[in-house]
Amino acid sequence: MLAADEASTLGTLARQVADLLADDDAAPPDDPLEAMVGLGDASTEAPDDPALRRVLPDAYNEDADAAGEFRRLMDAELRQIKTGALTELSEGATSGAGQTVTLRLKDEQAERWLQALTDIRLVLGTRLDVTEDPAEMWARMTPDDPRGALLAVYDWLGWLQESIVRALDS
Repeated sequence: MLAADEASTLGTLARQVADLLADDDAAPPDDPLEAMVGLGDASTEAPDDPALRRVLPDAYNEDADAAGEFRRLMDAELRQIKTGALTELSEGATSGAGQTVTLRLKDEQAERWLQALTDIRLVLGTRLDVTEDPAEMWARMTPDDPRGALLAVYDWLGWLQESIVRALDS
């Protein structure tokens, strides 16, 4: 069950990450076959934004050519899959129109929500520069640190992920 403010926050974050994944720089392919299969002039370069690089990392760390080819072939599809999961999460979380939302997710839905929550946490974690242990960050943070609210949301999203995983295991 999500309180109305939790559902609203979750929906907003999911939409923001989906917007981040929108590939505004992609030019439509000139060749109809390329357009049909989605290849075209897709970029082989990793995104400039560090948060986006965390969500769409290189597939091959040791081979720049292979990483670029994988990105050229798969980037658009990966963005589409991730955006779809984020949109599903946003719509499901905000379906109560300002009311408490009771979650009843089928296994496939829960898996897509987990994927979307992971992507949201990757973006937040990158923006906040979270290390392996967020407790260290909490310990260094002063009460008036503006990052505190986002770090609390980051922790809450981790709890939400864990709750979904436990529900799947039961």
